[in-house]
Amino acid sequence: MTEILSYSVYEGVAWIEIDNPPVNALNLSGFVALLSHLATAEEDERVRVIVITGNGNKAFVAGIDVKEVLTFGREEMVAFNRVSGSALRRLESMRKPVIAVVGGIAYGAGFELALACDFRIAAEHAVFALPELTLGIIPGGGGTQRLTRLIGEARAKEIIMLGRSLDAARAKELGLLCEVCAADALREKAHELANELMRRPAVALAEAKRAIHAALDGPLEEGLMLENEAFLTAFASADGREGIAAFAEKRKPVFVGR
Repeated sequence: MTEILSYSVYEGVAWIEIDNPPVNALNLSGFVALLSHLATAEEDERVRVIVITGNGNKAFVAGIDVKEVLTFGREEMVAFNRVSGSALRRLESMRKPVIAVVGGIAYGAGFELALACDFRIAAEHAVFALPELTLGIIPGGGGTQRLTRLIGEARAKEIIMLGRSLDAARAKELGLLCEVCAADALREKAHELANELMRRPAVALAEAKRAIHAALDGPLEEGLMLENEAFLTAFASADGREGIAAFAEKRKPVFVGR
């Protein structure tokens, strides 16, 4: 079976690129590869940031591979959802920050893939949609949950239940994107954001992400307890001690990623 995901590391950034012409649809083997690449990136000490993108400027990911899914019965679909769900949950829970670079349409599973990332930047011509209801189904890769948490119930219902798409400008207005730029500037913008993240202390960055997620997942009291635990972890880290010492000594900190 043809491998549709490539993996490379350059200057501290792991690049995961989806290449499945014509629209970078994701299939079962693609989600299996994504799980493998994320495990590799998590364990690789060289990697500080992960970037996920699609090849070309037509599509980021235009959904799942419909031709493959048409061959599935219920049991096969259960197995597919188990693997794809595991991949997206792993993506969301990575201790290292993840950037989605959306260079074109992001429909269905593509939108859900982007939603599981920490940061999203998009080309001006990018379009986002969860069109599953037009096919008689609903989003099955976390779209109903992650989108609602990010933009609220009313807006999520417009997009999911009415099947409305979002252009990049509207997606940024709703808070889904941190950057919109010309297509030929996307890679540069990804490098800039990755470099900014790499200047942050790695332990504190991971603990901040964990605490932010807790704010969405449970009661306030539980979130506050987890935040305190995360704070103490960052405080006791080498970078935490260095940051406080540098502040007291009126100098720039030198972080080492521990």
